[in-house]
Amino acid sequence: MSKQIKIISGEKATTGAWVLHHDQKLTAVRSPDFGNISLAGRAGRLLSVMSKEDEWDINNDRLTELARVNGIEKFALPGLLEELRKAGLIDRGNDGVAVLGVTQASLLGHTADLFESQQPEKLERAVIDLAERASQSPVARSDCEEEISDTHKLSKSERDDLFSLSEQIGFVDFENGKSDRLYFNGSLFSRENAEKAKNVLEGLNAEEQKLLLEADHLLSKMGCAPAETLKKLLGPILWSKLHQIAYYEVSVVANERGATEFVMKPASLAKFVPGGLADMLDDAKALASSLTYGIVKSSNVRGAIRDPEVLIKVFINRGYVEGWAEALREDYKLLERRGVVTVTSSNKGHRLTLNKPEVAEMARELILKGDATQAAVHVAASQSAAQFYGPDHTRHAERLKDIPEAKSGAARALSVLRKTR
Repeated sequence: MSKQIKIISGEKATTGAWVLHHDQKLTAVRSPDFGNISLAGRAGRLLSVMSKEDEWDINNDRLTELARVNGIEKFALPGLLEELRKAGLIDRGNDGVAVLGVTQASLLGHTADLFESQQPEKLERAVIDLAERASQSPVARSDCEEEISDTHKLSKSERDDLFSLSEQIGFVDFENGKSDRLYFNGSLFSRENAEKAKNVLEGLNAEEQKLLLEADHLLSKMGCAPAETLKKLLGPILWSKLHQIAYYEVSVVANERGATEFVMKPASLAKFVPGGLADMLDDAKALASSLTYGIVKSSNVRGAIRDPEVLIKVFINRGYVEGWAEALREDYKLLERRGVVTVTSSNKGHRLTLNKPEVAEMARELILKGDATQAAVHVAASQSAAQFYGPDHTRHAERLKDIPEAKSGAARALSVLRKTR
């Protein structure tokens, strides 16, 4: 894919999200490598669940149980708490801990800082780099290995470890291309589409690349936009190319006025999240589309959403919104069937009750900020590892599969041992 449209993000939140993602993958295998990713990922996951508690002070019994149900072993807890204390994120006492003003919005940044504080190895930085590149578009090994190797100053054996371990652990998805290994993010590009996506994106001419950048910029601001807007901007041929490779996803809002299509980028929700949360992501996309319909399509009489931020805040904090607007009764039927909301009517009007707050959090971030990465990763970070075993997991590793030690790490270990004799 042209460098004009391939962007390798160096933002702290992106690093933190990949650390959490990679840590989840490491929980399914036995690997002697990537210890700094594991430590920072587990500490970030623990910080996430602690910061969601109603009280800032958490006693030891509650803390142990929170760790247990989120896949953190009891023996690992003291070490993780000490790392959080050194980072200034908690205070520790004999009876428990106090969380020091940490919010969910800052979680990814703190996770990235925890990772950096461990002085990560070159290979650990490189597996994050490769995963980010493969999430932008499918990439062949021959197209990226030299650049990644030069960026992180990898030796030949470390470069080989980068690709072999990333495949075995599941940091990236992969497929044998026509003449090369092809890497991609399984949450964004299916195995069937990966080669086609690479060819399509690399084959875009300068004008098509310019239009794609404009469309991506529009979605970075809106998060969810009417399909007719994107089709008009891109033109029918380019739109068809991108839709066929699932570069964009289309959701439909159906009501008494017919069906309206809305578009978002899969990366807005799915980029860092394992397949086990697919249903929740679909719920968030459906809710985002329904709310966007109210913002851009509904008339004042039907129930236009004039201030999305206020409405969604009330919806999440209070748990419901109500009134006589027909939109409340007509625009959320799919979501009601999926169990996300419940629609009722009384002499007070129509009430839309929220059943899944975490879905609304992701939809809010998508609509207001154009990116639900933070909310999606928070959901992933606070779930037990056992809940994440989806199809991608079974393709790459059986439960607790032994992963061979990196060749570079083995050589280094032998060198150290020999010197100490």
